[in-house]
Amino acid sequence: MFKSGNCTECTTCGSCQQTPNVDTPTLFCMNCQPSDAPCLMACSENAIEVLGGAITINIKKCTRCRDCVDACTLDIIKI
Repeated sequence: MFKSGNCTECTTCGSCQQTPNVDTPTLFCMNCQPSDAPCLMACSENAIEVLGGAITINIKKCTRCRDCVDACTLDIIKI
């Protein structure tokens, strides 16, 4: 359970509204089926890939356009 007095503004739990300062786009998601993943369908660079059943970002292909961020209904992708 999130307790505001314990917050260190790490942005990892997702309970706060802090904006993460991310140098490398991150995603390791198993919430959507790859065939239905909105982020995968939104990426025009094919940087969203399926790796062992998880959806990930190939940082070598990612241009940081944020189309995947806008498409993700779970707000999981950090760019």
